[in-house]
Amino acid sequence: MAERISSGEERLYLSLAGLYENFGYSRFRMRRFEEYSLYSDNLNFLKSRDIITFGGSDGRLLALKPDVTLSIVKNCKGLKERVRKVYYRESVYRTDRPGGQFREINQIGLECVGELDGYAGLEVLYLAGKSLAAVGGSYMMDISHMGALEGMAESFGMRAMPEEVIACVRSRNLHDMAAVCESCGMGAEAAAKLRRLLSAGGGNKNKLDALRALFPASAKCRSAADELEQLLAALGEDRCAFEVDFSLINDPAYYNGVIFQGYIENFPRAVLSGGRYDNLVKKFGAGSGGAGFALYPDELGLYFGGKKMYDADCLVLYEEGTPPRDVLGRVSGLAAEGKTAFAAPFVPEGKRFKETIKI
Repeated sequence: MAERISSGEERLYLSLAGLYENFGYSRFRMRRFEEYSLYSDNLNFLKSRDIITFGGSDGRLLALKPDVTLSIVKNCKGLKERVRKVYYRESVYRTDRPGGQFREINQIGLECVGELDGYAGLEVLYLAGKSLAAVGGSYMMDISHMGALEGMAESFGMRAMPEEVIACVRSRNLHDMAAVCESCGMGAEAAAKLRRLLSAGGGNKNKLDALRALFPASAKCRSAADELEQLLAALGEDRCAFEVDFSLINDPAYYNGVIFQGYIENFPRAVLSGGRYDNLVKKFGAGSGGAGFALYPDELGLYFGGKKMYDADCLVLYEEGTPPRDVLGRVSGLAAEGKTAFAAPFVPEGKRFKETIKI
């Protein structure tokens, strides 16, 4: 018996599963728990360090999983495939903030792990955009590159950017930038460069040119700008939904390349996040690179006011007296196209549809 589609989230998942499988990704299933050491050894990779633990019958300390990527990368260790491409629909258990209440958070996403080339990174970025487009409505993707952060730090004579400065960059706190840089021994010139980079406007080309101009001696900054430029060009028309934002920063111990976050129009929080995490994959001995993203349906539920996203793809609105055979023909035709349809001679109260078709 086919699984009943009872919510917008389930319809979204089925749509995305079809999209991912068309690009060669297979479904990955995992347990709800892992050994606690998997997470304790990689705390900086986690969005929250609060973890629910319990004792196993064999004496091991176990934990309800607060993250999906770690489980997938661990599972890829020692595989013979050069590249493993998987997608998932899983729940994780974590807090929104330190000391907050634990929540079960649903995720839909994919991971590409192994010996990755330039195409793999482009494919993941493309599918992230298509995943947001599948939600419906307008969307935007912020995109950055961790190589730019590393290059800037080296330009300032440092192995890594101080955490205080990173926090200032993340929050785009231009007002306090000078004082924070001064307290970290970076000086006024470094603060001025960071402020100019974060203030750069005029489109993605201007922002990438600003990175090159402000750090001309940094090969890593130039390489990051070139890679972002090439990816955006390769996305074609889809590049219009991507905006370069150098305030987007992830932990450099794990992330080393392109990173991104996705937003839906008129909703303040990110509903999708992802990027390149080669350092994590190398740590587990699972290959040379990894890239992926997760979409958060719970956030989408808040975006749609806690209601279903859509009760059906199409409302087939017909006039009274329309031959039933004509209505059935239109509905069955939409079903053959993979769309769900609700036929009625009136607009149903309290239901949502992507489009209305009148016959």
